[in-house]
Amino acid sequence: MIAAFPLSPLRTRSQSPILWSFTALLAAVALWPSLSAATRSTDAAASLPWILCNSTNGETAASRPRTVVKTLRTEPLVTAPGKYITVQLVHLPPMALTPSHVHGGDVTAYVLNGTVRSEHAGLPVAAYHAGEIFHEPYGTTHVFFENPSATETADVLAITVHDEGATLTTFLD
Repeated sequence: MIAAFPLSPLRTRSQSPILWSFTALLAAVALWPSLSAATRSTDAAASLPWILCNSTNGETAASRPRTVVKTLRTEPLVTAPGKYITVQLVHLPPMALTPSHVHGGDVTAYVLNGTVRSEHAGLPVAAYHAGEIFHEPYGTTHVFFENPSATETADVLAITVHDEGATLTTFLD
């Protein structure tokens, strides 16, 4: 399936990053089934570069598995000079936990498989299941992000619209 999104002359530049995020999300979801089982496996994900390490409640990294993040693509947004869109695959092994952090741009996340729990500052804890989408506005504190399952992995496609050179994740602990 190929989707085309014509750019209307009435569309403002502030709407363009949203359009690009949506387009990237659709493309990534369409490509997900074509990834080999090895690419999606826990063993393969464990070999990817990781950026998240310990919990917010004093547990060591050894007591909870790490979340693994792989950057799939980063592109400049031609309709928004100085802005970029980055697509990342976030793999959460069973019981993985990401501590308190903020992102350097607006993040739209799509749960590819499994269930994740998340808390954003000022909002109640929420569970998101495969096929659900959530949004993290720029600068919002992401109190924690975890895979609550002791047996199943979870994968999330994260799409971030950010300024050129922005640090995508800053940990607060």
